[in-house]
Amino acid sequence: MAAAEFSQAAEELAAALVAAINDPADAIRLLLPLTEWMPPLLPGRGPLADRARDVQDALAANLRSTACAALAQATIAYEPVSYQDAQSVRHLVCDALDAEATRSADAARDATYQALRELRTAVALDLAARGAHLAYLVEIETRVSMPSLAMAWTLYQDTTREPQLVASAAPRHPLFLPMTFPALAS
Repeated sequence: MAAAEFSQAAEELAAALVAAINDPADAIRLLLPLTEWMPPLLPGRGPLADRARDVQDALAANLRSTACAALAQATIAYEPVSYQDAQSVRHLVCDALDAEATRSADAARDATYQALRELRTAVALDLAARGAHLAYLVEIETRVSMPSLAMAWTLYQDTTREPQLVASAAPRHPLFLPMTFPALAS
């Protein structure tokens, strides 16, 4: 298989993975380990073994870079629920892109390094801008356990936000919210 065909196959694989996952948060979670994948070291000594390791490193770098591109694509579709959520995803994704950019620079793949740095900048700016207008998560403390529907009305005067409150508080049962839990400020 030629290098161009391999690169095309890697891109198609990453695109198929992103397309197969409905939730962008799941796509991000599943792509992050792929951006760090390192193949096992090939055994042997001599020029043939060295050449095999060089080829293996190039293929792995190609797959990691493709996973980085797919990761950035998944962040475009991701809708953060709070400012902290946007910042958390921003750090996770940018750290993964930084790590691969550093590996690329160390291997003298300058074009890949530059592309990953530009991609990191675009992702960081996008998530910072989208997160800037979101509500903050705050710690809610109550003296007694309340049903989630009543708490949604108490906090927001809007019972349609009850599912969001249940997801944030993660109670054993929605009738008994914990007395301390995170929730959106507004």
